[in-house]
Amino acid sequence: MKRNYIGLANSFHDSALAIVDDSGEILFAEATERYLQNKRSIGIAPDLYKRAADLVQHYCDPQAELVFASTWSEATPALMQQGLDKVAHARGQYQQAFGAPPPLLRRQLGSQEFFFRAQLGMVNQCGRLLEHDLGQREGWDGVRIVQRSYHHHLTHAATACLSSPYQDALCAVLDGMGETSSFACYRYRDGVLHELDAPSGTAWASLGFFYAMVCEACGFGAMSGEEWKVMGLAPYGRHDPELYGLLRQMLIVDGLRICFPAPTTMTRLRQKLYAMRRRPGQAAIEFADLAYAGQQVFSEVLFAFLGNLHGLGGSDNLVLGGGCGLNSSANGKILANTPFSNLHVFAAPGDDGNAIGAALLAYREDHPGDTAAGFVSPYLGSQMDPEILHNVERFGRLAGLRRCAGDAPQQAARLLAEGKIIGWVQGRAEFGPRALGNRSILADPRSSAVKDTINARVKFREEFRPFAPSILHEHGPAYFEDYQLSPYMERTLKFRPSAVARVPGVVHHDGTGRLQSVRQQWNPRYHALISEFHRLTDIPLVLNTSFNVMGKPIAHSVEDALAVFFTSGLDALFIDDVLIEK
Repeated sequence: MKRNYIGLANSFHDSALAIVDDSGEILFAEATERYLQNKRSIGIAPDLYKRAADLVQHYCDPQAELVFASTWSEATPALMQQGLDKVAHARGQYQQAFGAPPPLLRRQLGSQEFFFRAQLGMVNQCGRLLEHDLGQREGWDGVRIVQRSYHHHLTHAATACLSSPYQDALCAVLDGMGETSSFACYRYRDGVLHELDAPSGTAWASLGFFYAMVCEACGFGAMSGEEWKVMGLAPYGRHDPELYGLLRQMLIVDGLRICFPAPTTMTRLRQKLYAMRRRPGQAAIEFADLAYAGQQVFSEVLFAFLGNLHGLGGSDNLVLGGGCGLNSSANGKILANTPFSNLHVFAAPGDDGNAIGAALLAYREDHPGDTAAGFVSPYLGSQMDPEILHNVERFGRLAGLRRCAGDAPQQAARLLAEGKIIGWVQGRAEFGPRALGNRSILADPRSSAVKDTINARVKFREEFRPFAPSILHEHGPAYFEDYQLSPYMERTLKFRPSAVARVPGVVHHDGTGRLQSVRQQWNPRYHALISEFHRLTDIPLVLNTSFNVMGKPIAHSVEDALAVFFTSGLDALFIDDVLIEK
């Protein structure tokens, strides 16, 4: 019988929904935060009432069975309950021996308790809203639903490997937390994943949690997803032996295992770290050395772990999954610091991306002979509603509004060359946290002042935050040392000294840039825009940042796009072929 596959990424943060058809094609994928405009959608199920059923009704066949595939295994509820029991036991023991826990311990126990409770709730309710809503809809009330669930790290690995161009690879998954550990390794060959045996780790020993601790010590919010700020701040720092020594003691690499030191030692190290935590009123730049040390330790541990993985043999191709795969600064150095020759990181290596992994695992379960591999487009999300856009034209009374005559990329390039900052909203939204030319703010990279202008007047964020270069792929080697293809803006590379003065707006403090390689077949309109900008300026790249303001997800609707445009310093906005200028 024909089946459609609904991937439900049901982590308590970054939930998402994906739809795969009976031929294995990914029809749709989107994080919950986009529709709700609620950053990371903490504690919100992926099968939003009405929204999820509307998507299923649009993309799926009502005569087909629906397979609901979730991203945490059936063992999860019992494991989360065990975690809650351990937290309660630890709290009770401490209180009995010493009285009320001190603030640091109280926060640690509270964070652990929140994780277990939140994840337990997400697992228990996964798919129930969608099943109920479909049951109330005519033509869908008789649809048969099959429930499947998969190990969390397996869904990470499936997303990573099944989006890769490789027929064989080694896969490393590193994140904050899975069912019982924060890491897993797999051998991938011809569409099949085999987990490599490794000693089980302490559940809370995690490269992801380590980076979250550094993030919080720098005064940023790990729960808010502000690890990006640590990466942005780190290049402004210098090596501090004392800070490095403190952080390096927190992580131990033992083969394919990452460990924290003994609990008493780890507690002492955490107390020392949090004692230097940034206080209200302190400037973030004062903590650049701490960010530098955190990034240095993260990278060293990652490279050691990956070196051990390669030592097992089997492939020179590396596929990286899990939230740690979002550390683009480390990603750009992997090939130079490990024996691997090739690297693939998908557009959504974090928990939202697992919606695709779960759906594809369910599909492969029913179609075991399918070994197709190749480039997976990140443009899998929603489109702007044409009716609402038409209503803006009819009733908006906007003097600066007009329709482009099929030449929106050329008009956008002209405005950029004139020094204008534009919003570029086209086609289907990108899946994952990075704007890749369909939900972007664009600017001329030749200006040395453009970074400060956008941070202060458009994004309303810290002055040290960098912006990305989107470059025509064929020009990549001329601008970057040891150029690597980077279709998903997933790695940071070093600019050539000869290029730095030409595009200072996208060169970070350490001479690097988190680049996006652009090819015509991947995004024709964006490629046309950059090509025209190249013709006008002799520069084959543009400054690209996500179409949002700090603290908000990337704009989802016409209304969201207009809100960003009219409440920021943008000069012009393109929504498909509609242009609005101030």
